[in-house]
Amino acid sequence: MIGLSLVSAFGYTMRGALAFLLTGVAALQAAPVDYRWTIGFGQGTLEAIIRNEFGSSVNIYCPAGQIDTTPGMFVSVDKVRPRAGERIDVQFVVDNKNHAFYLEEIQFRASGRANLNSFHALVDALATSKARRFVVEFPKFRMSERFSLLNAREALGSGQEFLRGCE
Repeated sequence: MIGLSLVSAFGYTMRGALAFLLTGVAALQAAPVDYRWTIGFGQGTLEAIIRNEFGSSVNIYCPAGQIDTTPGMFVSVDKVRPRAGERIDVQFVVDNKNHAFYLEEIQFRASGRANLNSFHALVDALATSKARRFVVEFPKFRMSERFSLLNAREALGSGQEFLRGCE
């Protein structure tokens, strides 16, 4: 009788534990993460940032409230680890159009008229795209990363709006 009680009690606790575990797993699956553009402002710099499921990120910034108002971006990808001072070619593909840049390690600074015009074109393309995603390609490393365009228009406005005050 005691053995039967222990088996019954053990059976109920195992079923309860299994139900609890399955409920927890279902809750995790029911809360998908959507990777969307966010915007922030701090210490005179406006930033629009997107991250993907692999932890990679693109950070577009405009330091309009700084002494040096040169806009730019940081592109951080775990699989691309540049050496100090290394120059890396990167290509953004938005709506099947390529926007080529070079990164000094992980940063691009839009200094000079040609770089600034190219940067404005990229920001405009990201903000006005009707696609769901864009791609960042690293030809030297033969790899690419995909990012969402969810909330890009809200975060970036347009190249003219977002980069106002940066030259």
